Amino acid sequence: MIMRTVIGIDVSKNKANIAVVKDLVVIQELVISLDVLGFNELKHVVLQFGSNPEIVFEATGVYSRRLEYFLQQEHLGYHILNPLVAKNRIATGSRLRKNDKRDARRLAITEFTEHLNPYLLAYKQDPIYRELTDMNRYYDQLNEDKKRARNRAHRVLQLVFASFVAPKGGFDFDTKLAWEILTLFPHAQIVREIGDLNELEEQILDANFKGVGPKRAHDSARKLWKLAAQNGDAVPVTSDNTRQMKELAEHVLALEAAQNRQVLRMTDLGKSLPEYELLQTIPGIGGSTAIRLISELGDMRRFHTRQQLNSYVGIDTTEVDSGDHHSARHITKHGNPHARRILYWTVILMVNPKMNDNHIRDAYQKRREATSSKKKLIVRQMDRLIKTILYLIKTNQPYSYELAPQSK
Repeated sequence: MIMRTVIGIDVSKNKANIAVVKDLVVIQELVISLDVLGFNELKHVVLQFGSNPEIVFEATGVYSRRLEYFLQQEHLGYHILNPLVAKNRIATGSRLRKNDKRDARRLAITEFTEHLNPYLLAYKQDPIYRELTDMNRYYDQLNEDKKRARNRAHRVLQLVFASFVAPKGGFDFDTKLAWEILTLFPHAQIVREIGDLNELEEQILDANFKGVGPKRAHDSARKLWKLAAQNGDAVPVTSDNTRQMKELAEHVLALEAAQNRQVLRMTDLGKSLPEYELLQTIPGIGGSTAIRLISELGDMRRFHTRQQLNSYVGIDTTEVDSGDHHSARHITKHGNPHARRILYWTVILMVNPKMNDNHIRDAYQKRREATSSKKKLIVRQMDRLIKTILYLIKTNQPYSYELAPQSK
């Protein structure tokens, strides 16, 4: 019989509770700080119980990252648990007696029962994938900031230039040009005071907006002229709302530029990865989407089956079948929401009739008439796309529409 020593670690913000369990018996407990002194103390404990004890802890975001990095630097093996898995392990039927000390014990003890043999990390990812994940999370933060700025700008716009985004003939709020024009003309009265269509056109040209030539400036000036003439102002041009509109438009543009720069940095870091080029052979996946998928899915070679990858993303389905009760099946959403979002919008793009031929769109169109839920159908195609991506990366071959059915 193998003698096993498991070190369970419950990580919180500035400290970690440690429980050393040998053959299901707790033999030592201590609390360390998550700093150099604490990590040295942990190293002493590890050496005290042999060169390779089993270490298990829960992923607690940025807090557990410090511990994980230390273990990697010391070349110590560890088993990091998904928070949901850790929660189910720690639960003992009474949440009233939950505390950090007991959690560390439970993590260690359940390692014996959940893994009868010592847990072995079968695949170790290149650190580049973790760096890309951090970079993409910053990209998503910029995106959330941009959404909030856009919402604030939309409110102010109703006061200064509501007709600017009129349903018929207005500017598209999703285009960069619309925001650029708002930095020049944040109030309808500013356009009306110019009084000359040619001068309005010249001001747009003089701004040197990228991609805006004489024809586009002419069309934009005419549209702006009509919209300003029909606008019903809610505040005078001297209102502070005019300044707010200009600053918010500049802020949205700055955030968008920051996102573009972040994607370029991610691409520079990850373009050498073989899957970067492979993913771009799939219709609908460009360079930006490819690098962001890699950043959230990591090294997909570590997944043996599509089901494992589905679970990681969170599109595996729930099932409750007890007695006469049969619940509808839904995706768990327990996985990576960032990856799930990227995959969702990738499928939306792939099923577009204007997209190049691909088996995802074929499957979607085949079942579209027979289903009442478009969202469920999109999720099914996400599963199909995941299977395709995993197949291409595992076999190291580009996408082929003719061979796609063979990889289903």
